[in-house]
Parts: sequence; C-alpha cells; structure tokens
Amino acid sequence: MNTVQTLVVAVLGGLIGLRLRIPAGALIGSIVASAIYNIMSSKGYIPYNFRLVAQMVVGGYIGLSFSRNSLSQVKSSLVPLIIMVVGMFAFSLLLGLFLYKVAGIDLATAMLGTAPGGIAEMSIIADSYGANVSIVASMHLIRIVSIVIFLPPIIRKVLVLLLDHQ
Repeated sequence: MNTVQTLVVAVLGGLIGLRLRIPAGALIGSIVASAIYNIMSSKGYIPYNFRLVAQMVVGGYIGLSFSRNSLSQVKSSLVPLIIMVVGMFAFSLLLGLFLYKVAGIDLATAMLGTAPGGIAEMSIIADSYGANVSIVASMHLIRIVSIVIFLPPIIRKVLVLLLDHQ
C-alpha cells in the first residue's frame, strides 16, 4: 500500500509542478511532494524494480534526444564542446573534493552532487553508487532552482551589454 500512496503523492506533486509552470515541474514537483510525504510519514516506498523501470524510461527519453541533425551539430563544434566538458568536469571534481574535505559529505555524494547533470540522472547514478541520494538530489534541485531564478536576468543583462556594444 505504501507504494501506491507514494506514487499518488508523486503524481499529484508532478501535476502541481506542471500547473505552476515550474521548469521541469513534473520532476521537481514529484520530488518535493514525495520528500514532504516521506519526511512527514516515513512511509514513502518505491520498489527496486520500479526504480529500474524509471531508469529505463529516463534512458529512453535521453536517447530520443539524439538525431542525425544533433550529431552533425556536435561534430561541427567538437573542439569547443570538448573544452567545455573538460572544464566542467575539472571544476565539478574540484568542487566535489572541496565539499568532501570541508563539509564532511562522503566522497561519492560530494562528487555526484557537484557533477554537471540533471536531478534524475545524478540521483539514479547516486543510488547505484551507494551515495546519499537525498543530498545529491537536494544539491541539484538547489542548483536548478537557482539557475531558473538568477540566470535569465543575468543573460538578459549580458545580451544587452554585448548587443549595445556592437
């Protein structure tokens, strides 16, 4: 019965997230609702096999984002993309090591919490590595919410500055 209740709470949270037009609202809404439900009741439960199915669905969704066109676009900007990926990896590894040393977060959790990725993907990987999924998900949720709130006005200002100087 806990599985059904957890899934109902997750679906309702996802629908609320969509209704509020939160970016990635279905995912963020279901995370927040499930977390609140589990914190308040300690009854949240999703069987391991359901997690595997969720991983397959996320994997299928991500796989469908690739096309011939997207691969040709990647090919034409391969060097800048490699530089970006190496830079992001280096920064996230250093930040993960910093959190591990300073904040006392276990190494796997710190590294996955600072890795450049989405909440779902990093949480799934965290689960498979035995890291603290709630901390990893929280770190990514805070990152995404911060980006959604602060990045658009910053981008707008940068665009205005750059376009005004052309």
